[in-house]
Amino acid sequence: MFDGQHKIAGLLWTGRREFETKIYIDYDIRLLNQTNISAHDTFAQLRFFSSIMVMKLGALFGADFEEYKKSDEEPIKTEAAFLRWLDRRDKGGVKKGDRSEQFRSFLYNSVIENSENKLKDLISASNRRSDDKPLTIDMLTKSLFACFLYRQPVEDNMATEGYKRQSESENMVALMNTLYELGLHAWNPKALTGDTTQRKLDRIFRSKSMMAWSELLRDAILAKLDLMDADERACPFYRELDKRQLDGIRQTVARLYNWMFWSDPGEEIDRVLSDNKSAVKEWFRKHDLTTGYLLGAPS
Repeated sequence: MFDGQHKIAGLLWTGRREFETKIYIDYDIRLLNQTNISAHDTFAQLRFFSSIMVMKLGALFGADFEEYKKSDEEPIKTEAAFLRWLDRRDKGGVKKGDRSEQFRSFLYNSVIENSENKLKDLISASNRRSDDKPLTIDMLTKSLFACFLYRQPVEDNMATEGYKRQSESENMVALMNTLYELGLHAWNPKALTGDTTQRKLDRIFRSKSMMAWSELLRDAILAKLDLMDADERACPFYRELDKRQLDGIRQTVARLYNWMFWSDPGEEIDRVLSDNKSAVKEWFRKHDLTTGYLLGAPS
């Protein structure tokens, strides 16, 4: 492993054939990975893209998670206990905020990299959407993940049926697949200007639009699942959902797609979707995109 590869490449180009190098003998690969991440985050001259950061942090956290689950230090293993275990192991060397970011990245990565996730190929590797990939990690983080993933470590014993992280991930993938099957499968960056389907999808999957309608969709799904308790409402997908419940969620997403203003030929909605989330959400409500509408009320 070498330090200063770019400089060495330049020296090679000019004829140098001997170089000073750093060689790590008994290295800690976990620590080197964390150093690499910090170099492109906290101390960055050029930051990693969000997608790369999520992948790296999620993978690093996942490896530690597997180590923890195999350890014999604690008879009852939970996510919250795992974070405390990491703090003891690292002797407080990682800030609480950084640890929380690692944990959230682990959750995001488990959903995005799920082999069943049909939206995966539409998520941009950079921080900006592209013609071929209309979604970004940042968009998902501030919309679907913020509304449906419980992003705090739980105290549920991992060895019991009460631990529902796997179910939550599967439910999240099911929602994303529904969004794909009912609409995003038709995303076509080569569509002609004025194509109604493409115009509709472009409006639905703009950043501020997603952030606004995700909150409305969340409220509708909470009602569909009959979740009244505050603790249950905080983690709507942290449970097993049966076919009837998943079909209900699908009907709600279908109502979202069918809102008539997505296809409106006017330009007012396009101006609104460039505003802040609160303004977009208020405009939606004034034009009947409400929780009631998503649940079946006429517009």
